[in-house]
Formats: sequence, C-alpha cells, structure tokens
Amino acid sequence: MNKSIRKIILLFAFSLTIPITWLAAQGRPEAIREIDSLNKQAETILDKKPGEAKQLATIALTRSVEAGYELGEASARSHLGAVHLTEGNNAKAIEACLEALKIFDKKEQYQNTTGYALTYIRLASAFYLEKDYVRGIAYSRTAIAVSQKLQDHQLLAVSYRGLGNNFNWLQQADSALYYYTKAKDQFKAINSLVGLSTIENNIGIVYFYKGDYLTAINHYAEALTLTEKNIDIFSYNKGLYNIAEGYYMLKSYAKAINYLDSAETFAKKFNALGDILNAYALKAKTYQAMGNLDSSASYYEKTIGLKDSLYNDTYRKELASLQTQSNVYKTETENKLLVQDKHIAVLYRNLAIAGIIVLIAILAFFLLNQRIRIHRRVKNKLEEEVALRTQEIFRQKETIFHTNLKLKLALNGAKFNSHFIYNVLHSIQQVVLQQKPQEAHEYLSKLSRLMQYVLKKSPLDTVSLEEEVEMLTYYIQLEQLRLNHQFTYNITVDGNEQTPVPAVLLQPYIEDAIENRIAPATVDNLHLTLHISIANDEFSVVITDNGLKRGKEKRSKHQVQGFKTGQERLDLLTHLTHKNHSVITEDQAATGGNESKTKVTLQIPLNSAPTATNPEFDGGNEA
Repeated sequence: MNKSIRKIILLFAFSLTIPITWLAAQGRPEAIREIDSLNKQAETILDKKPGEAKQLATIALTRSVEAGYELGEASARSHLGAVHLTEGNNAKAIEACLEALKIFDKKEQYQNTTGYALTYIRLASAFYLEKDYVRGIAYSRTAIAVSQKLQDHQLLAVSYRGLGNNFNWLQQADSALYYYTKAKDQFKAINSLVGLSTIENNIGIVYFYKGDYLTAINHYAEALTLTEKNIDIFSYNKGLYNIAEGYYMLKSYAKAINYLDSAETFAKKFNALGDILNAYALKAKTYQAMGNLDSSASYYEKTIGLKDSLYNDTYRKELASLQTQSNVYKTETENKLLVQDKHIAVLYRNLAIAGIIVLIAILAFFLLNQRIRIHRRVKNKLEEEVALRTQEIFRQKETIFHTNLKLKLALNGAKFNSHFIYNVLHSIQQVVLQQKPQEAHEYLSKLSRLMQYVLKKSPLDTVSLEEEVEMLTYYIQLEQLRLNHQFTYNITVDGNEQTPVPAVLLQPYIEDAIENRIAPATVDNLHLTLHISIANDEFSVVITDNGLKRGKEKRSKHQVQGFKTGQERLDLLTHLTHKNHSVITEDQAATGGNESKTKVTLQIPLNSAPTATNPEFDGGNEA
C-alpha cells in the first residue's frame, strides 16, 4: 500500500521544475553577496589568521560552484593559493592560482579586478620561492601591467618588489635596485611604513652582497627606524641582525656584538628559534675573529644544540600536521556523505510533490530509475574520492617516513665531539704561550674551517674527494697537536680527486682509531694510514693503525661514540639508497717481523642518491 502511494506521489515531478528554478533565481543575488562577503573576510585576515582564511575561502569556493558564480570561484581559488603560500606548499599555491587565472581570463570584466592582479602577484611569489626566477619575472611583469591599468599603488609596489627580488637572486644588482626604487616610490605614495621598511631592508641586502657594507648598514638602519614606528617586532629583530652582520664584515666586532646582543634578547623574548640560531652562529664567528676563544666555543656549542632541537621540532610538527589532516579529512568525508543523503532526500521529496500534477503512470518508472542512477553515481563518486584520498594519505605517510630518515642522517652529520674542541683550543693556547703566533693562527684556521664544514654538511651532501680529504687532513693534524705528535700519518688517494663522495662519512672512523687505539697506546712509532681508491662506481677506504688491539681495555661511553656515529650514518645511507654501505674491522696479528695492526675497510657505492620510496612499505608508511 505504502509503495503504491509512494509511486503515485513521485510521478508529479515536472510541475515543481518551474517553481524551483524561479526560487533559485530569486535567491541568487543574496548568495552572491554572501560569497563576496566570505571572500572579502578571507582576504582581510590572510596574513594574520591563515587558518581561518582557508576555512572562509573554502566555503566561498563551494558556494560559488553551487551558485555558478565564476568571479566568486576565481577569487576563492586565488585566496586558497595565498594560504598555501603561507603554509609553504608552493606547488598547491601554483595549482590553485592557475585554476583561478583560467576563470579570470574567460571575460574581460573579470580582468579589471584587484583579484586578477593579486593572482599574478601570488603566482610570481610562488615561482620565486621555487627558485624558478624566469617564470617569477614573467608573472611579476604581468602583475605590474594589470596594476598600472587599475592605478593601484599598493599592488604596483608589491609587484615591483617581487620583480626586484627575482633579479636580486639572479645577482643582477642594478636591475634589482631599479625595481626596488620603483617599489619605494609607490609605497611612499600610500605612506606604507611596512612596505618602506621591507624595501629599505632589501636594498641593504643588495649592497651587502655587492660588498658595500657601509651603505648596506645605512639602509638597514633606516629600515629599523621604520619598523620601530610601525611596532613590527619581527622585522625589528631581523634589522638588528642585518646591521650586526654588516659590522662583522667591516670588522667592527664590538658594534656587531652590541647589535647581536639586542637581536638575541628580542628573539628570546618572542621565542623566535630561527633568529636565536642565527644570532648564536654569528656571535661564535665574531668572538672567534676577536680572539675570544672561550666565548666562541660556547656559542658554537649553543648553535649545535639549538640546531638539533629545531630539526626535532620540525619533524614533530610535520607528523602532527599529517595526523590532523587525516582526522579532518575523515570528518569532512562523513559530513559530505550526510549532506549528500540529505540533498537526495530533499530532491526526491520535492519531485514527489511536483509529480502529483502530471501523468502518474508515465513518470513513475522514469523517476524511480532516475533515483537509482543518481544514488549509484553519487555513491561511486564518493567511493572513488575516498579511495584516492586514502592513497594520498598513505603516500604522505611514506614521505614522512623517508623525511624522518633524512632528518636523522642530517642530525647525525651535525654531531661533533665537544671534548675534542676544548682540548684542541687548550693545545692551541699552549702554542700561543710558546710564542708561536703564526703556528697558532694556522691551527685556529684549520679548526674554524673544520667546524664550519661539520656544521654545514651532512652525509646527504656530496663534496669532492679532494675537499673531504682536506678536511680529514685538518682533523688528523689537530689530533696530532692535541696528542703532542704521538703518532704520524699517511694519506694516499688512487682515483679522480674531483669525484663527488658523501660528506663527513670517514671522520668518525678516524676518530675511533685515534681515541681507542692510538691515544691509549704506550709504544713508540705509532702510525695511521689512510688509503682511498675509486673504481667501478665504488668508493673504497682502508684505515690502518698499529695502536692497541681492540678489546684490550674497556671503552668508555665517550670512546665508543665515534664508531657508533659512523655505523649509524652507514646504516641510514643504506636504508635511504637501497645500496649496501659496509664496514669491516680486522685485527692483523704480527707475522714475519711485521707488527700487529687494526684494519678498517669501508665499501661505499657512488651515485647513491636517496630513493623516493621505501621497499618495506606496500601501502603505507614512509617519510
């Protein structure tokens, strides 16, 4: 009975078609006003509250598509591109802005809007951040042309500044200064203190890299004055650091320290860890240049510690972000299913009411089949979307897993024995007391270059074999100084010295040989031999010493650290590249008049770039 009544009701569909269409037309102006309001709110809070702006732009996009409002859709997509820029997702920003441009380019009236110019500016910024300066320049020039047509000083200023940034990174200083000056004139026209401060700082950077440090400092100081007026703490702290760096290059070390003290204080007050790290690193270099070795060593140690902390924080944030995205997507999918079911229910209820006015028998069969087709299509579409999104989540988890391995390898590469630094500095102090300033200067220079090399490089980086051997030589010579020339050494290289090899990979094994076998030995004529050969795309290293045999004395935690660090680096590289990085340690007994030795052999494949996937993962967990 109920089934028959339902069929009768469903047959009057067409009678409601005209009323529904009329009602939609009546509601359209109100919907457009609401969409414009959402886009306006999103644009207003983009810089300060990108999360809320993303929500507003997403709602505006959904409603624009539903209402067929093209200009609203284009603006919403452009705003989402801006949000992706703030999130550091340049690829998504480019994709969103290009989709927006497709819509803007449909009609000339759309091209006479601020949103059209903003979209070009955002695309220029995204390509600039991706280091695609050719496209960055092209989109900046188009943004300038559109902004001139609109006669908008703010948009013109930002477009000129973006063009200047691209030329600056291409090291075309004159072009960069020309466009920065044009941007400055536009910012002056609207009295934008923030814009003027940014431009003064950018001009200072150009002069800094030209080597005109005094002019650079003058521009930095002007930027600092403008940020004080605008109460921009973040830019103020950057200005302090830039001035300090300028004085460092001018060798006015006392002034540099004064500005660095202020920069460090402000950075700590607002917990700006990146700025604190920069201040620590420059202080270490400045104190070293002043000859204050204790302070220099202290700040180098702080730099290393904070750098480790930042890497760990970055990984935790990425993992938390991925988990949040997964939870949000799950909730959104469930909500979409509920909304779709409600829409279907409302649709067929209206069709049933409308069907009372038309022929019952003819339309019943059509409407029933129509409902089945629509429901099946919606269901299939949602199932396909869920499957695609699930695959994307698995892929992102794989990416996180692989990134974690790379971060571990980068962190492992930054490890350096602090006792070695202090002992070497003490030994250099003894050389100074022996009134050998030239020798002390040479050792200080070697220590400085070695520390910079260890801090900047990790086994993920490749360097020439010549550079790696040079750094190993510095390390061994500093160990000789620390141990009062207790041993001699010899390094031989069989192969092309320009061959790229993994950085800071051999030092832990050299450290292990010296700390655990040569340093505790009491015999004379101690010798360390390092033979390096390159053949058949393989990097082979043999380290031999005639110190104590392994296992004769119990090692301390400090003593085993070198070998452990080296093994961790090889294991991580093996995991990342899927190529075996091996080490073999042998004790060679004394035979035929030859003394007993310890031999360490490393086999390292060349051209072993990290791969994009993890073989242990078939459906999901990487980095």
